[in-house]
Amino acid sequence: MRIRKYDFNYSRRKMMESVAYGLGAGVLMPLDKVFASESDNINKAYPDELVSIEVQSKGKVKVGDYIDKNNVEHVKHLLDPGTYEQISGVEGRKIYIKAPSTHPYEIVTAGYHDATVADVKNGHAGKWDANGNLVDQDGKVWQGGLPFVNAKTGTEVWCNMATNIGRNDNACYVIEQKDYGTTGKLEYHYNFQWVELNSTGRMDRKLFRGMENELRRQSVFFAAEADVRGTSFLSVWDYDARKIPELYGYLPEFRRVRQFPSNQRFEPLVPGAVWFLSDPWAAGDPVLTWGNHKIEERKPMLGPWAADFSRHDENWEPPRQADNPKFFDIPYEMAPEVIVTSCEPTGYPRSPVSKRVAYVDARNCMAASNIRYDRQGKLWSNFEMAHGVFKGGGPDGKRFIKSHDGVNAGWSWIYVHIYDFQNRRMSLCNHSKGAAGVEARFDAEPDWLFDTYCTAQGIQSLGRA
Repeated sequence: MRIRKYDFNYSRRKMMESVAYGLGAGVLMPLDKVFASESDNINKAYPDELVSIEVQSKGKVKVGDYIDKNNVEHVKHLLDPGTYEQISGVEGRKIYIKAPSTHPYEIVTAGYHDATVADVKNGHAGKWDANGNLVDQDGKVWQGGLPFVNAKTGTEVWCNMATNIGRNDNACYVIEQKDYGTTGKLEYHYNFQWVELNSTGRMDRKLFRGMENELRRQSVFFAAEADVRGTSFLSVWDYDARKIPELYGYLPEFRRVRQFPSNQRFEPLVPGAVWFLSDPWAAGDPVLTWGNHKIEERKPMLGPWAADFSRHDENWEPPRQADNPKFFDIPYEMAPEVIVTSCEPTGYPRSPVSKRVAYVDARNCMAASNIRYDRQGKLWSNFEMAHGVFKGGGPDGKRFIKSHDGVNAGWSWIYVHIYDFQNRRMSLCNHSKGAAGVEARFDAEPDWLFDTYCTAQGIQSLGRA
């Protein structure tokens, strides 16, 4: 018989103390020590019991099982309230449990992890300037990996999420989106390009085109369906996180670029969608345009912390739940320490949102779940996002999609569920290989991305093509 040195109650008490005393991540050791050791096991800061679904469910659920209505009560404490409602309620969602990930490259871009390791070793760390903005220890704009490896406050957690949201300096995704109504009927189907280009906060530490006053530019270009083709939006983020991003859009029917008001961040971009620009990565807005950042809890949790790309088809779409097409049939796994953190839209007086709560993996400071509450404090939607390594599967089982470095496998977001609990609508999105004349590019050249997608002239040219 194995005698556990650290039981569930010990780890729970340790994490409660971390919240109460403003301590950083880790149970057996601080998380930055694991980074400094360059270990291939990112979980060395935690006892084995925190990544064991068998221990956490008292033997009722094990790796390889599905969680459904019949056994969900045994793991309710390991799920966010949105996922629990989807499983226990009328939707009847089912979720497969896989073994927990251990290698750091499984839960974040290889280059971003390496940049964070270098930061820890060199003493390169984030701090706040007089205006509450992120700078490095020398007072310069941030370049590198995670600014706050051992995040101790809610603001540090949200800053970690927002500084480089996709953990890729230059990103060119293709997104397939299917919008389902209450009964599960497919109502809308879109294909669009999503582009991110960080000017600062880059893991390569190179200031893009000298633009130190910008954090990033992010654009959306709709390639299909026919009624929205050519529609595009461009969001320009100032480095000053107190400023709301400038938002521009090109609408084909008007054949011109116009600037949109800030409240457009809380409205769907196209008919049928249930997500807003404010939602993605739980960090769709600059950190200081929201306020009252809190860490509410730290605990082990189940979630899509590292997706299984091997089960996706040739165009990278995940399999679907057989009896409910609103949901992908995707796996969850245990994460040893999840930071439950909340904030309120203090910079948006007309926001229809009262609060958002993110469930953030302490090991990479990325959220797999972002729950939005309405003005009455009622559960509104859950933006559930899985990331993973793009390898495995294909005809020979050895599919390998190279990252921007040409060596490691690409790592990025894999799928998104955006579920509206108040009307049971779903926007189901997946990272697609290509569609409607656009393709995903892990090695996209930043100057080409900027000129093509990240200026008013660029999105106008795209719309008129």
